[in-house]
Amino acid sequence: MMKRAVQISVILALCMVLTACGGKQSAAEPAVSPAAPAVSTAPGRQVGERYEGTIMLEGMEETVRYEHIRSDTVGIEMGYDYENFVRQSEAGRERIISRWDDPNNPQYYLELTYRPENAETAAASIAEELSKEYKISRNDAFMLDSAGSCIRIDASEVKGGGYMPDLLQMAYIIPASDGCRVALQHYYIEGAEGFGARFRNMMHTLTVIDRQEAPKDSALSLAGRWQTASMAAAADGSVQPEYYVWFTESEIVYGHVTDGQSAFDHADPIIKLSETAGGVLVQAKSSNGVQYSYQTCESDPAVLEYYETWREEDFPQAYRAGASLSKSG
Repeated sequence: MMKRAVQISVILALCMVLTACGGKQSAAEPAVSPAAPAVSTAPGRQVGERYEGTIMLEGMEETVRYEHIRSDTVGIEMGYDYENFVRQSEAGRERIISRWDDPNNPQYYLELTYRPENAETAAASIAEELSKEYKISRNDAFMLDSAGSCIRIDASEVKGGGYMPDLLQMAYIIPASDGCRVALQHYYIEGAEGFGARFRNMMHTLTVIDRQEAPKDSALSLAGRWQTASMAAAADGSVQPEYYVWFTESEIVYGHVTDGQSAFDHADPIIKLSETAGGVLVQAKSSNGVQYSYQTCESDPAVLEYYETWREEDFPQAYRAGASLSKSG
């Protein structure tokens, strides 16, 4: 009861501050609520849609749960294994890293980037770099289920040594009309069977789409770390924001910070990002279908007001002070 009392009192105090920026004050609510993903067999995937697939691991079938993601600045759509991996996004790069890896220095990851040169030129450059340490093999007509033919470079043998190194790498160079897309698998040999297989299967879901440049002004206004107004008592007795929040070009990432280290909790896809007279309007959708918006507070650009709707005409009734965000870094 003491823990609950602390939580409620802190939430109420912060809600009173944020109400000055927002509409009608209401009970604090978290930005999203976890829910089981919906499984769909539709041939066309929507951003944020979750579905199931089957892969072979060590000779046995395993069910994998994917989330369909999109990166406009890389120019790809794909499904990623959200139960075992975390998505890191920035302009021109996507990283799918192991949920159990160090997010600041990952060793088990699939990295996807855009390169303006053609696929052959990019492949030659990548092969030259990898061949400094590895004996490489190259397949110029490797087929991906969704993206089609690409160049695959396998770096799994030490140069001149005839044995496998500790660190394995595999690159896919996918041709496109505006250059190419490059995907690099990076993992240690002990993860070759597990992580390697999962990365390869994710690659077979990838499709190439038209690229777009990131909206620079909007991205700058959402840069850095934010925090929810709602607070909660941690295990050590300290009171912390219920969530810390980061914005990428395509997702709102929710997590926690312990001893200065950020830990991912979940992410919601951004459906629409637009500029307003006073800042930005971000529309997103939670895993259980809740449509919500963040909008820059007119009187304080360091506050993003939360509205549990996409309909701007309903904002006064849908305002949630406790789920609104303030800039924290």
